[in-house]
Formats: sequence, structure tokens, C-alpha cells
Amino acid sequence: MAYVLGRGSAVEWLRQNRNVSLVQHPWTVPYPLLEGSRTRLEAVLPHLEGLSVPYQLIVWTREDRRRTALACSHMLDLRDGHYPAIHVTDELFVSTPEFTFLQMASVLDDEHLLFLGLELCGRYGMRNGRVFMRRQACTRQQLLAFAEYARHVHGRKRALKVAPNVLEGAGSPMEAALALVLHAPCEEGGHGLAAPELNRSLSVVGAARRLWPDDHITPDLLWEDAKLAIEYDSDEHHTAGQRIANDARRRDVLVELGYRVVTVTTEHMRSTREVERIAGIVARAVGADLAPQDEEARKARASLLERMRRMATHPEELTALPQARDSRSWRPRRPPARP
Repeated sequence: MAYVLGRGSAVEWLRQNRNVSLVQHPWTVPYPLLEGSRTRLEAVLPHLEGLSVPYQLIVWTREDRRRTALACSHMLDLRDGHYPAIHVTDELFVSTPEFTFLQMASVLDDEHLLFLGLELCGRYGMRNGRVFMRRQACTRQQLLAFAEYARHVHGRKRALKVAPNVLEGAGSPMEAALALVLHAPCEEGGHGLAAPELNRSLSVVGAARRLWPDDHITPDLLWEDAKLAIEYDSDEHHTAGQRIANDARRRDVLVELGYRVVTVTTEHMRSTREVERIAGIVARAVGADLAPQDEEARKARASLLERMRRMATHPEELTALPQARDSRSWRPRRPPARP
């Protein structure tokens, strides 16, 4: 017997996991393993350090459902009886990123789900309020493919609606927020600009090789056809002196490679006017026209910026929201019989 973490607990585990190789080698967990006693749960508690209580668990039948101060179970039937999960121990599995995205699609609205999608398809994790870099563990196509496969699961329609808009490769929550603010449709408070490529790898060639120790460099946001790059300055990884020197080198390399570089800071992201200015630079570079700036549009853009910034700075809200919902939304209409 074993436990499978799902919903908010799976998001938190994936967010904090540095060993991306675990994520990229999922197991298929058959349904008999979805049960577990309290004793078994207590045995795996060391592997759940840092996760919010109650832990969110996935079970297969109504009889397996439990709700205690320590754990809350949610029934989810994939019909074929096999659940894609990450093997942590023989007693503990975690839903894969694409499976987690589908679960959260029934309890998050489109906007929160989209931001979660950027996190699951990003190149960063978070632990104790700090962002760290890692390899990308999931792709937009995997989110779509799994939603297509799970045809009768609640949330599938929302997952299929949102997944195509997920941008891959974000290097931090604030990069994700900036990309969404620039790319979101004008009627939703965005600027309607072409989607940037996030952390795309560029070859460092020619004179730029003297300025950079690696063969490749990855600008945070890139519009290749317009030869425009945006670099988001953050002090997450370095001291002030190290950050300033590294950012300067990165800009010099990108300029040498023929790109115009725009720097965005945390302070810029707190100002609607500054974001408007940055959007104007991008629009001119890509040959787009920004929507007229009437009062209603300004309010909508200020509101979207505030929501995106809050999601970036309060990632716990992506997991707290669904835990407050009624778990009955997870019940299939006809509980399956045990084999």
C-alpha cells in the first residue's frame, strides 16, 4: 500500500523538488496502491517536510476517502486504474506535473491555472521563499496530451482551454508574470503582444565569445524576429555586486550578438506606467499597435498587473485556493467497483 499526493500537495512538492530526474521518470501506479493506513502515512512524513497540512491525497474509490487533521483524500477515477506518478519511496508517490495540472483545473479559475501552467512548465523551483533554477520538467504538449487522454475527469475542459496558452521555460515567477502581462489579450487587461520565447538558448559566437564563458546564453524574454530581449533583474541568486557584474556581462553579450536589450526590475513591475513603457518598446520592435489608452483599459491593465504580481510573490495562493473548495467536486458520478 502507498499514498499518492495530489492537488495542492503535489504542486508544493513539485515546486520544492530539485531533483528533476524524478519528475522525468514517472511510474504508473495501479489503483490497489492508492490506499494507506495512518501508520503508513506517519512513516512517510519525513518526505513531506515543507508541505501544507492537511496533505492532499488521491484515492480511487469512495471507501478509501478519509479526512483527518493530517490528510484529506479526494476520489479520482481514471477508469483504466493507472495513475502517472513520481516514485519517491515505495510508500509515497506524487502526481506528475501534467496529472497535477488536470487535477487543479477543476478548482482554479483560468487565470490561476494559466499561471500554474507556467510554473509547471518553467525552469525554476521555490523553497523557503527562494527561487532556484532547474531543468524543465513538463511541456505544454504534455499538459494537452494528458487532458485529451482523461476524457471524463472533472476539469478537463478548462485544462484543454488553458493549456494551449501556457508559455514554457520561465526562469522565475516574476518572469512568468511579465510575459503574461505583455502577452495577455487586451480585453483581459494585457497588451496583446506576440508571445515571447522564455529562456531560449542562443549560441554565443564571434566576438561575443570573449565576453562569455559558455557556448550559450539564455535571455529571459526574447522576440527573435525583432532582435529584442528583455532581462529581468533579480537579486535571488547573487549579492548586489555579483548581480550587477553578471547582468552587465549578459547585456554586453546580447548586444554583441545583435539584440537590443531592455532591463526590467522589481520596481518596474510595481508601476503600471513603467510596464506600459516597456510594452510600448516591445510593440514598436515587433511592429504592433497597442490598444487605445482609455480609462477603462488603464484600470484593466493595472488590475491584471496587480494580480500577476501577487501570484508571483504569493505562490502559496495557487495551492490554498483549491483546499478551501468542497472536495465533492472530485467525485465521479458512478464510483467504480473494486476488481
